[in-house]
Amino acid sequence: MNKQIVSVIGIGRVGLPLALVLADNNFQVFGIDRNQTMIDKLKKGVMPFKEKGILQLKKHIGNSFNPTTDYSVIGRSNVMILTLGTPIDENMNPMFNQIDSAMNEMLPFLKKGQLIILRSTLSPGTTKYVKEIIMMKTKLKIGRDIYLAYCPERIAEGNAIEEIKDMPQIVGGIDPISTRRALKFFSDFGIHCLATDAKSAELAKLFTNMYRYISFAIANEFMVLADSYNRNIHEIVNLVNSDYKRGGLALPGLSAGPCLFKDGFFLINDNPFSDLITTSWKINEAIPLFLIKKLKERINLKNKKVVVLGLAFKPEVDDIRESLSFKIRKALYREHAQVVLHDPYVKEYKLQKVYQDLSEALENADVVIIATKHKAYIKDKEKILKLINKKTYICDVWNIFNFNKLVFTANQIKNGK
Repeated sequence: MNKQIVSVIGIGRVGLPLALVLADNNFQVFGIDRNQTMIDKLKKGVMPFKEKGILQLKKHIGNSFNPTTDYSVIGRSNVMILTLGTPIDENMNPMFNQIDSAMNEMLPFLKKGQLIILRSTLSPGTTKYVKEIIMMKTKLKIGRDIYLAYCPERIAEGNAIEEIKDMPQIVGGIDPISTRRALKFFSDFGIHCLATDAKSAELAKLFTNMYRYISFAIANEFMVLADSYNRNIHEIVNLVNSDYKRGGLALPGLSAGPCLFKDGFFLINDNPFSDLITTSWKINEAIPLFLIKKLKERINLKNKKVVVLGLAFKPEVDDIRESLSFKIRKALYREHAQVVLHDPYVKEYKLQKVYQDLSEALENADVVIIATKHKAYIKDKEKILKLINKKTYICDVWNIFNFNKLVFTANQIKNGK
């Protein structure tokens, strides 16, 4: 039996792991992207980002996985999976530029019997929008000639390879037959599926992200409230959660990233009453300036060397999109501080050097801010203390030093005060 041919459009942090896992499971896969430089690197086996287990799948490049910029391979494909982003504009409205561009490229090669799967986080109604594009610009009828479904990715970045087949797959067809076609595709792939309609699937993905984002906002507001009483949130959360079956409070931290930051705006774009989502965004986005305020209560930041440890928006990845570390950076420059950036995974940032050597970054530091809870920083916390002066201030919103304070000096923690 011939291999089923799949085209994955958008070889980014969602598309590439999926394409390689499909290739590892007896599918013939084309990875389509307009970034020629990245395609050329992929053909040489150079992975464009950090992802656990991805290097073991390089063996499929040039065999069952072929990266390309040529959309004509869609004419040979049974299934097309779009993993393109839907960012927001300056007014927080969803933008369909990437989807529009990809659809225009795909349309000449669509044929009867194909299945199109949308996979990235979408604003409600986007699947219907894609259906209308196809119906307006081709003679193909959705549900009869060609099939369309929204099947959101549910993986955690950094663990995509492992989780793609482990997580239940929500399958929302634009019509019942499209749902059945998409169910068969993922079932043949060995994934447990949950069937629904397209709009319910779109909402399920957004509700999942917003539930987490709102939980983080509550944790961050509790941190600010605890601090107003001169008490530490980490100790209080431990008191609430320890051996209590109705506990479950989340810990505070910098909460952002390419999905959590924008997804709420997809829900409130045409609904003026979703105050909880809007408030959560305000709280989470305010935490960097709150941390700077707490530092300024202890030290004048002007001309001080401030080292920001961690640039990625979450631990163990190299993705800096919408990371609040850069909001901290900007606020520090407004205080005329000398800012140094360090991250074990992020190799470069277009506006400033990113240090890879911890010793070099921390030399003569006046302030250290733990911005990302990388395991490397937890592992090296004793090294960090040895590298800095005893009067150096540490801002530790993640509590990696287990000191239960937001701001303290290295000398305080060394002396156990």
